[in-house]
Amino acid sequence: MDRFPHLRGLLLLLFGVVVVLPSRAQDQFTRFELGGEFSTIELSNSTYQRAVTPGFGEHFDWNFNGRLALESEIDFFPDHSVPRLYVQGGQTVQAVLGIRAKVVQFRKLSIYGLVRPGILHFSDTQFLSSNPNTLYVQQPATYFDLNLGGGMEYYVTPRWVLRADIAGNPYYIPNQTFAGSALNLGTINDTTRFSVGFAYRPGTLIENEAETNVSGKWEFGPLFTTLLSAREGPNDGVRADPGVGGYLSYRFYAVFYADGDVLYFPRGTNSSGPHDGGEILQGLFGLKGGIRRNHFGFFGKARPGFQSYSQALTRITTPLQGAPVYSYSRSLAFVLDLGGIVEFFPNEKSTLRIEVGDTHISWNTRDVNIDGTIFPAVGGKMRHSIQFVVGYGWRF
Repeated sequence: MDRFPHLRGLLLLLFGVVVVLPSRAQDQFTRFELGGEFSTIELSNSTYQRAVTPGFGEHFDWNFNGRLALESEIDFFPDHSVPRLYVQGGQTVQAVLGIRAKVVQFRKLSIYGLVRPGILHFSDTQFLSSNPNTLYVQQPATYFDLNLGGGMEYYVTPRWVLRADIAGNPYYIPNQTFAGSALNLGTINDTTRFSVGFAYRPGTLIENEAETNVSGKWEFGPLFTTLLSAREGPNDGVRADPGVGGYLSYRFYAVFYADGDVLYFPRGTNSSGPHDGGEILQGLFGLKGGIRRNHFGFFGKARPGFQSYSQALTRITTPLQGAPVYSYSRSLAFVLDLGGIVEFFPNEKSTLRIEVGDTHISWNTRDVNIDGTIFPAVGGKMRHSIQFVVGYGWRF
């Protein structure tokens, strides 16, 4: 269900290209901003094809300064989408709260990035029924949602603003319980939201503070992470895996950095599939692009890499007597990490780093030997996962 996987994830990174252009920034802001928008979200229609669903909403910003804001937004989509098992159904509400940062500022135009966690609520989602006479029931469902993207705004006057943005919305569907037992039908689903609207900035107009660049080309430090993903084995389903690791970043040109994480997830699995099982070693190496000004930095990231699983299923041998014997080996998958990085600088040489992203996972076809017969296990379509990372680094 993802028509724009690269466009949305690369949006913030591409914004960095225009940062190097000379410009005169908009020189005033207010502490608060509120507005309304026309929005669309992509959901499945009655033929299970992706379709645009219209809606409307409002947003409220509390501006820390001329670039960085805490933004809340709520959108309502009144059309009734087709019920799908645990995934969607009925009317839709999205509510998010997070960071909006202006990566590029001109006199009349700004380009911004969005990192806003929240919820996605469906009024009539399909669930399995505990009634033996009815297979399915429809009931409300509320899922954790991560709104990642960016947009632009045009200043008609110092107080009136036109804006438009696009964002990806991976959302977490947990494992379900049915008739007293757990069903591992959870997943990380995804949709796309687009909005266009206006905003008004009440209160006193405040002059932008003078901006200074942040020193340091190199940066490194430890990381702590949580990965929300659907594991392939039949006994785990979607879950949160904690991990540890480190990162290294190097500014090689203007607003562009070579950036990479290496992370280890030590928690094993209760079962394995042909592609996934056991512990995970993750390596991400690519680009981040954005700004560092005064006490904070905001970046888009696009980092390809790998996930190595320690215990993927390779063979099942059934003896004449006794239980089947399972054999395992290491499996490697391609991943693409798209999202945002927010940095805060408590002093001249240190960095508090927060990463959020949609880590796209692509499994290759692998062979499984079942009692001497080879069966190809197809990797299938790209899978989404939601990843949170926090770390502390040193710059020099």
